[in-house]
Amino acid sequence: MAATIYQMEEKYEEYLIDESKYKGYADSISFPESEEEILAILKQMKEEQVSVTIQGAKTGITGAGVPMGGHILNLSHMNQVIGHSTMEDGTGRITVEPGINLMELRKEIAARFRKEHLFWPPNPTETSASIGGIVALGAQGISHMLYGETKDYIESIRLIDGAGNARDISRGQEEEILPGEKMDALDMVLGKEGITGIITRITLKVIPKPEAVWGIVFFFEEKEEAAGFVDMLRSKLPEAEDAKIAAVEYMDRRSVDLIEARKETMMKIRELPDIEEQIQALVYTELQGSEDGIEVIAESLMEVAMECGSNPDQAWALSGETEVEKLHAFRHAAAETANLFIEEQRRKDDRITKLGTDMVIGEQTFKELLEQYEEDMNQAGLEGCIFGHALENHLHVNILPEDYEAYEKGIKQIRSWAEHTRELHGIMSGEHGIGKLKRQILGACVPEDYQELCRKLKAHLDIDGKLNQGNIQG
Repeated sequence: MAATIYQMEEKYEEYLIDESKYKGYADSISFPESEEEILAILKQMKEEQVSVTIQGAKTGITGAGVPMGGHILNLSHMNQVIGHSTMEDGTGRITVEPGINLMELRKEIAARFRKEHLFWPPNPTETSASIGGIVALGAQGISHMLYGETKDYIESIRLIDGAGNARDISRGQEEEILPGEKMDALDMVLGKEGITGIITRITLKVIPKPEAVWGIVFFFEEKEEAAGFVDMLRSKLPEAEDAKIAAVEYMDRRSVDLIEARKETMMKIRELPDIEEQIQALVYTELQGSEDGIEVIAESLMEVAMECGSNPDQAWALSGETEVEKLHAFRHAAAETANLFIEEQRRKDDRITKLGTDMVIGEQTFKELLEQYEEDMNQAGLEGCIFGHALENHLHVNILPEDYEAYEKGIKQIRSWAEHTRELHGIMSGEHGIGKLKRQILGACVPEDYQELCRKLKAHLDIDGKLNQGNIQG
């Protein structure tokens, strides 16, 4: 059955924008439910020489799934589990379509591997994100420091390239993209923001769950104390034989204020206690492993936190998946409320979009990095909130402009930070991708070697250049 192609009209306007509030335009949209329908649509668009924007759940924050003309291929209806299996080594495999979201995936894994107690380690806090989008952007989540890259848990994908050829790509497979130049075939697709093809099927590796999980939030009355706590953990991370720290997340007071203002509307976190006004920063730590091992690490963390000025009687300590999920929701609320602030400002001036960093700078102490971000915003007269993956120096600084003049200042400031990141050989985008919005904001700071690689891949897999135009490159 052929998929219906709809002409754009007002009822499809929500598909012209993502969570960055970057807005585009398109002539038509479709919601295919099978690979056959995708192939038919792609054939028609190719004949008509129409560009195609691949779109998932629209939770991205760089405009990667926002169209700049042409056709929107929305994959949200391709949300089925195709199959699953267990392996001799105790792990499992589950094959899914790209439109299934993270929340539904977790439910499916829990049901299908009920006896084995398996899970998929990548855990972005945006649980409504589609798996296809997570794979296409290389999103990591808060447990990246323990479990590693998302691509480590992808066994294979099925891809339709720009010419309409379907191909299966497995882990360890190499492909020649130019004479004498080979690369990992999965890396041609993972994190490439849809510029090389349409993912129609993904086989994920799932592994045994830890015996127990705890979440502990430490509160600090001075930001410098919180930064010192992080740097002490960076210099020597508490360990136990059968337990590890899975996450260390920082959040500043402005982030807390944004959350507190909307907490009553957020079901998962409304029961959490209010945070006292004197608290200027917090650090969330997550511990996984055996109960005994976790207790050893928790005791060490308490000692370090006390040494840095945190009151252990104020700390939140929750255990078990259900309870710790509340803390994940609290951490996600920092991003969500920052996005809602931008949405409100955009109602006053629709030129305003999200302005946030995704840079990773390993050469500085956490305290130095935090102070630099705050000092630069103060000198520029900018308001903002800061949260993110503290141990990796991977902070998300969200500039909160009150008007378009502040927005323009914010763009200049982010470009300045990008220049600094490039000078220190840092990573420009750790997990959000470049998309169209970041490409415009970062300009020449998008690494040229990465752009050159993307040009080669584009020529290899999408020679007509019709897929996800504007992502990463102009």
